[in-house]
Amino acid sequence: MRFDDYVKRIGLAAAPRGADAGTLRALHVAHREAFLFENLTIQAGGRISLAVADLERKFLDERRGGYCFEQNTLFAAALREIGVAPTTLLGRVRRGPPERWCRTHMVLRIALDGGVWLADVGFGAMGLLEPLPFRDGATADQGGFAFRLRRDGGLWILSARDADAETDLYEFTDDPQTPWDVEVANHFTSTHPESIFRKTLTIQRTERDRRTILRGELLTRYHAGRMSETPVARQEMPRVAFEEFGVELPPGPFVYEAVL
Repeated sequence: MRFDDYVKRIGLAAAPRGADAGTLRALHVAHREAFLFENLTIQAGGRISLAVADLERKFLDERRGGYCFEQNTLFAAALREIGVAPTTLLGRVRRGPPERWCRTHMVLRIALDGGVWLADVGFGAMGLLEPLPFRDGATADQGGFAFRLRRDGGLWILSARDADAETDLYEFTDDPQTPWDVEVANHFTSTHPESIFRKTLTIQRTERDRRTILRGELLTRYHAGRMSETPVARQEMPRVAFEEFGVELPPGPFVYEAVL
């Protein structure tokens, strides 16, 4: 991949030399803060490609963002450039009734520096800012959230606690996934009419102490783990998208508006 261009885009002064836990953390945090989580390609009726060259064009040249399959595929390619071999896992987001949960989230397991880490740069603003030790009971305070990884039978479950409550984010298993497993999940998530990414437009930003989420006609902010919400009228969405995220929304109509 175009590793030097990637390093420049995420704001690091120089390309990392060697692979260790410190390098993994630096890349993870820089990636999270540089790239927006967004589904504008889907909402504009476009196709999501996971080819690294296409991701480089979108993320590096067009200075765009994307969702989990794009984010973690690009991050995995960057890790391989420094000699790290991530294992791809697929998880189920714990949102809505359990019978509708399916493997539509991608995470990475990384063996490095004598330890194993959970890396995930693609869960939107509510996700990890830094890698988390891959072990039962691992916890970390990151950006106002207390994350916890626990084992429950054959499942790993990642949860996050804000100032008010703890919420399960997603579950996953240990079995490695192939690139075609990821392609199938990406196709479902980006094209199925019941996918949340077709039913809602979203743009999200992660910072060290703030999380900002535009999801449909609601702007949500987290600061020090405390949430505030502001309704956003449809006609105000272009202004909010630009002022909050520096994004110029395409004119629409968007896919979610056709669904509604």
